[in-house]
Formats: sequence, C-alpha cells, structure tokens
Amino acid sequence: MKRPVIAIGGLTASALLAAGMTIGGFSPAAAQPGDFGAIPISPNVITDSAAYTAAAPVLDPNGQPGVTTVYTHRDNTRQITNTILVLPDAQAATAELSQIQSGLGEKVSNGKAQPAAVGTGGTVVSGLSPDGTKSVSVLLFTEGNAAASIEFEGPKNDSVPMDMVVDYGQKQDTAIRDSLPS
Repeated sequence: MKRPVIAIGGLTASALLAAGMTIGGFSPAAAQPGDFGAIPISPNVITDSAAYTAAAPVLDPNGQPGVTTVYTHRDNTRQITNTILVLPDAQAATAELSQIQSGLGEKVSNGKAQPAAVGTGGTVVSGLSPDGTKSVSVLLFTEGNAAASIEFEGPKNDSVPMDMVVDYGQKQDTAIRDSLPS
C-alpha cells in the first residue's frame, strides 16, 4: 500500500511537523490571536468526568475581547458561567474586575465577600440570587491582562463548596497563564 507524500520545497509534511514547523502558518497547539474559546476549562476537571456539559463559547462577550462559556450540570440544578476578558494590560484587568465587583448586587443578594487564593485579587462573593431562589457564588480574579468572573449557581440551600470554587479557580488561573502571552 502506498501512502501519498506531500513535499514542500523538498521536505515532506511529516518532516516539517516533526521539526516543529507549521504548514500554512498555523500551529494546532497555539491559539490564534483573538481565539479565546479554548481558555475556559471544564468543571469536569474537578468533578466526575461527565457531570457538566458546555454550551458553545461566546467570543467577545458584550463586545469585549474574551470568552464566556456556560456549563450546565447533568441534573440541571447547577450552572457555572465562566467569563474571561482579555484586556490591554494588568491595570485595565484590575479596573475591569473592580467594575464587575461593583455590579454584583444584580447577581448576588446580601453577598458576603471573602478572599480566595486564586490569581491576583481573588475574591468570592456568596449569597442568594436577587429573587431568593438560588445560591450564587461569584469568583473574581485577574491573571496578567485577563479579568475572570466565574459564577456558580445552585439550589437555594446547597451552595457550591468553597474548596470547589478555589480548586476550579486555581485551575482556570493556570489555564489563563498558560494560554495568554505574558
């Protein structure tokens, strides 16, 4: 059986790939500029492997560079909304995070804030939804020029455990750091 061989300038495609070169200027391992869809991590990395399913990522949420991905638990009682905004610099990310935090009253009623060991400025605000029907915890942090907001919604009397929020946040922080240029 013969295999087709494609040569470019005397080199086969497999030789180019083995040498770490790309064909057509694209590398499958690196995200292209403005392609942030691969940055959010699945919550399944900290739960059993099939608990959450992801909706299609929304690129450039509200016209800002970044991505929002919504993960829904298989029993439809929990949802995680992961938003990562990619800003010009760390100062802009910090300013954006402050703006997001000032608007949390629309998502969390009687929220209690506490520090979280995630990224820079990691904070978790927990309480109930404004209509009182759900538990809500929002993790906010920055990593370099990225501002992250991760919202956990669940049953009113069964809020997400803080260790899960921090574990997920730390893994997301690492993914941001590994995905975006420093």
